[in-house]
Amino acid sequence: MNWEAIGAIGEIVGALAVVLTLGYLANQVRHAKEAAADTNRLERSKGVRDMMLASASDSDLRENLTKGLLLSDYYNEIASKLNMSPNEAASFDWAMLYWFWLHWGQYASTTKDSDVEELRNVIRGFYSNPGVRLCWEKSPWARPVLEVNFVKFVDEILAKNSK
Repeated sequence: MNWEAIGAIGEIVGALAVVLTLGYLANQVRHAKEAAADTNRLERSKGVRDMMLASASDSDLRENLTKGLLLSDYYNEIASKLNMSPNEAASFDWAMLYWFWLHWGQYASTTKDSDVEELRNVIRGFYSNPGVRLCWEKSPWARPVLEVNFVKFVDEILAKNSK
């Protein structure tokens, strides 16, 4: 074999190594983007949950939100169905919203079948509670604003659970 043939083989091997390296780097960039998007999604969910938890526990904030967002009729309806005061209903609703958004964050970031099954079991048990179910179905800040795929996921579980 002459040196030119060996050099040509070396160039081919080098070019193949470059292509493989670029493919590997592209794959790593894709995974990094997915991880960053997942982190961003979870941080957004955490911010929303923090606000909802504050709304559930701070009566002045809850009163302001009730007035500003025109939620009095909704809280009166919840209160009458759950035998609570409207203020208690508002606190309860914001607490349930905390859980709904927490579960959305879990749903949006799950990757393993065991994670999905755990969430399915939580929803099956927790959302079948009449008060939780009422908030899930009636709240203007649950089903109407959460991701469509998550809402379908929950509704399918609840429909199966009702049968």
